[in-house]
Amino acid sequence: MVRTIFKWTLIVVVVLVVVGFGAFLYAVPPFFITSPEDLAQPVNDAAPPVAGISDPAERALAGRGRYLVVTSDCMGCHQLPTSQGPDLQRFLAGGMLFNTHEGTYVARNLTPDAETGLARRTDDDVKRVLQSGVFPDGHIASYRLMPWGSYTNWTEEDRHAVVVYLRHLKPVRHQIADVKPPASFTDPAAIEEVFAGKDYANSR
Repeated sequence: MVRTIFKWTLIVVVVLVVVGFGAFLYAVPPFFITSPEDLAQPVNDAAPPVAGISDPAERALAGRGRYLVVTSDCMGCHQLPTSQGPDLQRFLAGGMLFNTHEGTYVARNLTPDAETGLARRTDDDVKRVLQSGVFPDGHIASYRLMPWGSYTNWTEEDRHAVVVYLRHLKPVRHQIADVKPPASFTDPAAIEEVFAGKDYANSR
C-alpha cells in the first residue's frame, strides 16, 4: 500500500514538473524566432543618427561608422552607467569600471569633447588604437576588455568611418580617471599562472 502511494505521488510530481516546465517554455520570449535586427533595436536606436550631416559623402561615411559602432557593441563598455541603467543621453561618454587580475580599467570617453573626449586625439591616434590597441602614450589596451584584435580585420576605410561618426557625436564633458597600465610580470611563472590557471613552471 505504501509503495503504491509512493509510486502515484512520484508520478504526480513528475507530471507537475513536466507541465510546469512546458508552461515556462511557453512564457519565455521566443528568442530563437526573433530576428537579430529586433533584438538589436534598442542599441541601434540609442546611437545618434547621421541624417543631420549636410555633406552626402560624409553622411554616408558616418552612416557606415554608425553601423560598425552599433554592431561592435561599443555601447556595451563605453556607455555611462547609472543606477537606472546606461545614460543614453550621454552616448559613449565612458566611465564603466572593469576590475581584472591585470588591474583596474575605465572605459574612455569617445565623444568629441575638447577637454575630456576624443577631440584631444588625432584621427591617427584613434585609428592606431582600433588597429593595434596602442595608445598615444605607448601602452597597449588589454585585448580582454577592448577587442582590438577583431578591429584589426577592418579596412582602413572602416576605421576612418568609425572616426568620422565619433567626431559627429554630441560632445559630453565627462572626465575619466587616468588608469596606469598594469605592472609587467617579473616572474616568468606568473605568466603561466595567469594564462593557464596554474603555475606549471614550479610543478615540474
